[in-house]
Amino acid sequence: MVIPLVFVFIYGFGYYSESYTLQLWPMDPGNYLYAISLGRGAIVIPLLARTFGVALATTLVALFFGYIMAYYIARIAKERWRGVLMGLVVVPFWVSFIVRIYAVFPFTNSESFIHDGLRGAGLGFLSSAILSIFEIGTAQMLVFTLMYVWLPFMVLPLYASLSKVDPQLLEAAYDLGASRWRAFLYVTLPLTYPAMIVGSILTFITSVGAFIEPSMVGGQNWQLIGNYIQDEFNLAVGLPQASASALFLIFVTVLLISVYRKYAELEEEGQTEVRSRIIVPLWNWLKQILKIGKGRESGPVPAGMPDGGATISEGHFLGGVSEGPIRKAAWEKALDKIAEKGGKWILGGVTALVLLMFFVPLIIVAVFSFNSADDLNHLHGLSLDFWIGSGSRDGLFQDDQALNSIKYSFLIAFMSSVLATGIGMFAAYAITRYRFRGRGPLRTAMYLGLVIPSLILGVSLAILIRFLNYYLLAPLSLGYGFGDAWHWDYGLWSVVVGHTTFNIPLATLVLLISFREYDWSLNEAAMNLGADEITTFLRVTVPNIMPGIISAILLGFTFSFDELPVTLFLYGQDVITVPIFIYGLIAKKTISPRVNAASTIVLVLSLAFVAITTKIGKKGGQLFRI
Repeated sequence: MVIPLVFVFIYGFGYYSESYTLQLWPMDPGNYLYAISLGRGAIVIPLLARTFGVALATTLVALFFGYIMAYYIARIAKERWRGVLMGLVVVPFWVSFIVRIYAVFPFTNSESFIHDGLRGAGLGFLSSAILSIFEIGTAQMLVFTLMYVWLPFMVLPLYASLSKVDPQLLEAAYDLGASRWRAFLYVTLPLTYPAMIVGSILTFITSVGAFIEPSMVGGQNWQLIGNYIQDEFNLAVGLPQASASALFLIFVTVLLISVYRKYAELEEEGQTEVRSRIIVPLWNWLKQILKIGKGRESGPVPAGMPDGGATISEGHFLGGVSEGPIRKAAWEKALDKIAEKGGKWILGGVTALVLLMFFVPLIIVAVFSFNSADDLNHLHGLSLDFWIGSGSRDGLFQDDQALNSIKYSFLIAFMSSVLATGIGMFAAYAITRYRFRGRGPLRTAMYLGLVIPSLILGVSLAILIRFLNYYLLAPLSLGYGFGDAWHWDYGLWSVVVGHTTFNIPLATLVLLISFREYDWSLNEAAMNLGADEITTFLRVTVPNIMPGIISAILLGFTFSFDELPVTLFLYGQDVITVPIFIYGLIAKKTISPRVNAASTIVLVLSLAFVAITTKIGKKGGQLFRI
């Protein structure tokens, strides 16, 4: 995980000679100087500024909707529905994002049945509002798409945090006269700061590294730094500049990962040190700059509440304590009335709207795969023509490239998930059972692997393969007298290695949960009866954590089957996966219901694996807890 990133840094100093040969020595800082240039013709810094702006906007929008959804599910929804609602939030996350983005396309076309239906029902204003948001090539469409794809990253930690808030704290605040709004600001919100930071970092990092989403919905005006890195990487002499530009994303990712790790651990422990370490110092600095609170004189403090209650100290969640009774302002009373009469319905309505936004486009994709006509805007009838073919057209299952993509997707997903689970099992066992010097860095590498942008992972692994080919495999093979130089070609094994790399942290995290919940006294009993450590591990430990092992394999299989960005840099010419096949058709503008059919396969398989993993989860699996 870390070694390929080092090679990205090294290749940033490379350059091409007059014979178009890549040279790494002597090192040339020209690529880095060009990347940080600010003069006329500067590319990297303006793209970084745009990328960070889009990622920040995405994070804020995701935080707004994610907090509403998490609050409703954790604090308002009936307990028997919470698992179902969280399942509905998580399930789309396992569906390939290329399919989910493609599913939004009917909303962007003013001639689709959606807008025809709205206009026919006299809701033309709603159609216009939707088209103003779902307009290809605009900032709002790009921000919406990124939020739509990565929103579960925000909801999951917030839901976990809000579920831990002690209701007695809120009851105490209400008993002391606090309004619902004030209780939320002073009690609930501070207790969820770590989760807000964790969710925001996850969403920000994934948005910063996005390049598929901008290429599909951003148009020419809203390409991000990831698109520039991909374009440079694909050029014959662009590798050094791509590496130098990618280093900016690596630096930001590693910096945020250190913060993420800290507050992810705080969230696991139920702590809120973020109050004093970040929020309060920042607020105090702002008060000094803006002179907030200056010139305010405190009046006499009444001895008791007007209704006979005791005087209390009101501590503001951003710091500072003012003595006296809590008085409800007019706006607080108005918000309290809204919260009491319609708050539940407002939060529930927003949650329902987002869940519909998740699933309605996917249902439309599946239905239109059975369209009898080559039309993605209107349904003319139901047919299997685009699946099995007819006299006038070839179906998906008659396309050799499509069939090969399904075969390779299954093969790569199986191999990478099994390899990753085997490595992750030993890593999780070592982290749980032993204290060693590299334990901390190993955990950091695990977090890095979970959230590192796929763009960076794909580029770094592709660069590592090039380095091995030119500076290790070829010289060694020729040096030992082999007639032809050895090369590790891009293809099946490069994709398997790439998918295994991003699956290892996932498998490790899943199995960490299994090992932490495992009763280690069973091992002690086995060894007391004469079993050695290896026999105990194979005959006692492994059977008892088998639900976690199966969960890790199934989750890794699902992630691998749906993966696109890493595969784009490693697949070569002969190996095409289903997401690559779908993305190729969309990129070539050869969109037909066959794309819907291929997307439906990905959708059905993803839902099937989630269902199986959830079933296993009832016996100890970890689907909704990672």
